[in-house]
Amino acid sequence: MEHGGWVMGLAVTTDGKSILSGGLDKVLRVWDVETHQLIADWGGHEGAIWSIAMSPNDQLFASGDSEGRIVIREMNLKEGAPIKHVIETVPGDVNSICFFPNGAKLASGYDDDTIRVFDVENGDLILGPIEGHTWIVYSVLWSLDGSRIFAASWDESIRLLDSETGEPIGEPWTVRDTCVNSISLCPDGKKLASASDDNTIRFWGTDSGDPIGEPLQHENGVRAVTFSPSVEFVACGESRGKVSIWRVPWWNVNTTHATGPPHKPLPSAGVEPPSQPQRSVGWVDLQNPRLQNTWTTLLTQTGLS
Repeated sequence: MEHGGWVMGLAVTTDGKSILSGGLDKVLRVWDVETHQLIADWGGHEGAIWSIAMSPNDQLFASGDSEGRIVIREMNLKEGAPIKHVIETVPGDVNSICFFPNGAKLASGYDDDTIRVFDVENGDLILGPIEGHTWIVYSVLWSLDGSRIFAASWDESIRLLDSETGEPIGEPWTVRDTCVNSISLCPDGKKLASASDDNTIRFWGTDSGDPIGEPLQHENGVRAVTFSPSVEFVACGESRGKVSIWRVPWWNVNTTHATGPPHKPLPSAGVEPPSQPQRSVGWVDLQNPRLQNTWTTLLTQTGLS
């Protein structure tokens, strides 16, 4: 499962059977999860692919590149994934894209410190550019009901926005003296995890914006974070190639079937690519809904070449 350069974006279909990947070689590839065999590959981008997202029903996927282009395709492998829209936005990287919960809209974050929302059916800009951040917007997410947008930036903050107006809701959530690289919404919609260059994962209440517990400390800057579907774990990717899996601090091991200590990384879950410590991890995903002693899928963006 290789590209001709660093892999910058990954997505998994909701059935867990296929992986989409893209990176510096400007090529989108689809892989079989079980066999690791290449299923298809496509062009369509003039710049490096920075972000990939699947629609909730798996019928569409979107990819954003380093030239400000977003390509929305139909997930129809037999017909070569026909392009639905090519959206030219602004010069620079499309760092993050995320489909609305019903798939009708697409939110995107940019190097120009802004957020834009597009109509998936016709490709039109329907909201934005939303300003407020003072540096690169590196990660965007919708709330479960689609009423809010979460945006994380290298300006040391996470902002909560009204998804109809783009207006801020409350004050920014501040992570002082460090870039926020990635955010992940808990499946219950009540908590948000953030990954930062200060070697930490932080948790936040989505309604209050208040921190939850103490940060999880890592050895290096953390580039990616994601919750498991069971809510029991978070997986984290560090800037020097290490993947770790932690039980969330609020998990009560006394009233569940969880194994191992809370608040600690599980020793069997660490992954370090040999002889490639300089390559960063930028995306991780857990597919097993219970995640007990085996990890059926752990994807890491390690800059394969």
